Amino acid sequence: MFKSYKTLLATSLVAVMALFAIVPSASAAQHKFIDVNPNYDEAVSFLYEFELIKGKTPTTFGTDLNLTRGDAAVILANVLGLDVKNAPDAGFKDLNSRVKGSVNALTKAGIISGITKEKFGPDLLLSRGAMAKFLNLGFGLEDFATPTPFTDAVGVFAPHIEALYGTEITGGKTPTTFGTNLNIKRGEFANLLYRSIIFSMYFPYAESVTILNPTTVEIKLTEAAPEEITAAELAGAFYIEAYYTDGSDEELTFAGTALSADRTTLTVELSANNSLVGKKGTLVIDGDIEIDFDYETPVAHPIETK
Repeated sequence: MFKSYKTLLATSLVAVMALFAIVPSASAAQHKFIDVNPNYDEAVSFLYEFELIKGKTPTTFGTDLNLTRGDAAVILANVLGLDVKNAPDAGFKDLNSRVKGSVNALTKAGIISGITKEKFGPDLLLSRGAMAKFLNLGFGLEDFATPTPFTDAVGVFAPHIEALYGTEITGGKTPTTFGTNLNIKRGEFANLLYRSIIFSMYFPYAESVTILNPTTVEIKLTEAAPEEITAAELAGAFYIEAYYTDGSDEELTFAGTALSADRTTLTVELSANNSLVGKKGTLVIDGDIEIDFDYETPVAHPIETK
């Protein structure tokens, strides 16, 4: 599912997702927007909490305001982690300094295009059809395209609408219309962007955990990790705590990581200050898997005699 320009999305957001252990909920957020109702709270909370999106003012998100093409470009480039400083100039003459880097980076990645060769139209309102294109190409959803019942899912936006429909990221405005030419509002875009992130994220789960020795833990994954994810990134997605019999506890950190050839087994070397040598207690992985350990008393091996 991942594409070359999406590697940064995978590497940055997998750590974010790990903070939740489950799909993030609105309770995790600290935004103070008074115009965000429960229909949008979970999405806005997530995007705001991790600085992926901003409000129109300190107390308003602008939920019911229409979204411009320029603002959508800034938000999407930020979410995808694209290099907005060094992207080559896309040739659009109507870009201001705030949106130019984002538009250039998205154009280089093949995610967006202008309304003409020299005009991007940053101040024009974003339509639902264009939104579908942004999200489909931004998150690589093409393989999930499914025929739709929408009579207005035609023309250049048709395959993009089919992709969002196939992933169930969004439906139509009515049972037979997608609303292709309708302008999309900021709240609605936040919801669809959030759903696209959740759909596209690879989040690793542990099938089992084995403590090989006081400094080495082996995690068997439920499925092979994608090629784009490194062992270090995988390790960062797991939250491992040690609860000791003396009543203390700590989060364990890693000094080294390795991934098996079939990408199903992650081995982590514990940091020196997290070694289990001389300790006894229980490891808890992602709040779900528990495994006891006892390295408190050294094992005495019998002396061989001749």
